Amino acid sequence: MDIADRKRLVRAVLFLVISTGDVASADEGDPASEMPGFSTSKDTDSWFNLRALDINVYGLSYHPDRQTVHEKNLDNQVNPGLALHYQLHETARGITFVEAGAYEDSGSNWAKFAGLGYQFKFGNWKIGGAVAAVNSATYNRGTTFVGMIPLVTWDLGRIKLNGTYFPKIANYNEIDAFGFYLSIPLGAWMH
Repeated sequence: MDIADRKRLVRAVLFLVISTGDVASADEGDPASEMPGFSTSKDTDSWFNLRALDINVYGLSYHPDRQTVHEKNLDNQVNPGLALHYQLHETARGITFVEAGAYEDSGSNWAKFAGLGYQFKFGNWKIGGAVAAVNSATYNRGTTFVGMIPLVTWDLGRIKLNGTYFPKIANYNEIDAFGFYLSIPLGAWMH
């Protein structure tokens, strides 16, 4: 992914976040309320709600085909990284979100991604997925591609536990893997 592609991807994600004007507005006495366009209130009119932002902290992975991952040198199971997860819209049935970040993948290369997703709510559980643009030397011979990523979340309030599955798909992903990471919802930590 060259610089121009990265800039286009960032612009697309920002457009999605900005275009959701009904997500946030400001509370009086809140320091963020003095910043134009920013808010920490739940019932708001500004374009960005800090309470809708999570910080994803990556993670761990597990590869069921242990022999093949060792042979292909894809056995890095500690995958540090960070991402921003922003909830665009929430209903009683589910949430729509955007997400962008980077992590050290199973081939010890940096995987960069940005995506748009939806999860259905089942109590404290959320199940769904995202369509994401992904770039890493490990996947698809280093060429950026778009793929569907399934996602399961267990929301514990001040922390969320997430799991995902990356299936083996031809040249895009040579080894299937399960990924695990934490999300820190900023809104749960704000008073």
